[in-house]
Amino acid sequence: MKSIILTGLMQFCSMQKQLDSIKKEVVQRIHVVFQRDFDGNNRKFAKEVGCDEKTIRFLFDHNQGMTLNLLFKIARAIKISPSQLLDGLEFKKDE
Repeated sequence: MKSIILTGLMQFCSMQKQLDSIKKEVVQRIHVVFQRDFDGNNRKFAKEVGCDEKTIRFLFDHNQGMTLNLLFKIARAIKISPSQLLDGLEFKKDE
C-alpha cells in the first residue's frame, strides 16, 4: 500500500514540475512581448489586457498562474494567438 502511495506521489511531483516549467515558459514568452511593446509598464499592460495591475504584478513577480480567461485576454493584448503562446510546449506522460 505504501508503495502505491509513494508511486502516486512521485508521479504527482513529476507532473507538477512539468506544469510549473510550462507555466514559467508561457509567462516568459508573454514577458518578452510585454517588455518590447509596453516598455515594462504594468499599468498600461493591465489596461490593455482588461485586468487589475496587481494581476500583472503577481503574474510576473510572484510566478502566479493564470486562468484560461486571462491567457486569452493577454494573447489578445499582445496581438498573438493563445496557441502561439503554447506552441512547442507539451506535457509528457512518462516523466
